Amino acid sequence: MSIPYRKRKKKIIMPDQSIREAWVMEQFSYEPVKFEDFVKECVEAQGVSSAQVKGIVEAMSNRLRTYLMLGHSVQIAGIGTLKPTFNARSADSPEELGSESVHKFKVQFYPHKDFRNVLKQMTVVDMDAINENPDEDGAN
Repeated sequence: MSIPYRKRKKKIIMPDQSIREAWVMEQFSYEPVKFEDFVKECVEAQGVSSAQVKGIVEAMSNRLRTYLMLGHSVQIAGIGTLKPTFNARSADSPEELGSESVHKFKVQFYPHKDFRNVLKQMTVVDMDAINENPDEDGAN
């Protein structure tokens, strides 16, 4: 389980506002797994129809949106917890705070322990090394 990266020279702004060049690692992003392919794998693993999998995912997505909009956190077994949050501007007094103070809504994800364990096992691999040895996938 490796995340591929590439090395790239980039201009960096330093704390004193000077600019210098430095080498950075940039994550290589694969194309996202298509929903149809994901559904097909679920169907093969569970022996249910694709319509059932799609229906369940759609129902879960609708319920998830509803609960998040009501301010509830939602725990999904084996995946993690999604929690609605917001960023708000500060004020000099409590009377100045209200819904207009909120400038960004977001959802925080707290992964289930199984997901966290996957992260502990992750490694990185240099894309140049993979390209030099095409028979190896670079996975560790």
